[in-house]
Amino acid sequence: MVYRDDHERCPRCGDELVDAGSVRACTACRGMWATQEVLVEMAANMRSPPQRMPLPCVPDPSRQPLACPTCQEPMGTWKLHSIEIDRCERDGIWFDRDELERVLFASFQNVAR
Repeated sequence: MVYRDDHERCPRCGDELVDAGSVRACTACRGMWATQEVLVEMAANMRSPPQRMPLPCVPDPSRQPLACPTCQEPMGTWKLHSIEIDRCERDGIWFDRDELERVLFASFQNVAR
């Protein structure tokens, strides 16, 4: 848990995360931290008309887990549209540089077919 005087840190490089719209971002490595609700909303808005759908996450135990920026517990390693992501069941999803854009694009492509 992050307390008022604590700051979330990037699980990749350790820099402090900053507010970046509906996500938190690392200005050093350009990773992004989002709640699952925000991700579902972003993916829904990629559809016309907006439509909420489940996201196809599958476990990917082949990678080392990162520490959650919020609770510091190891995050689960997953693939979402074949893109490697790190997810804390309680706090959110970590996207390395460009992964959030790739997930949203894949979400849009899967609907457009």
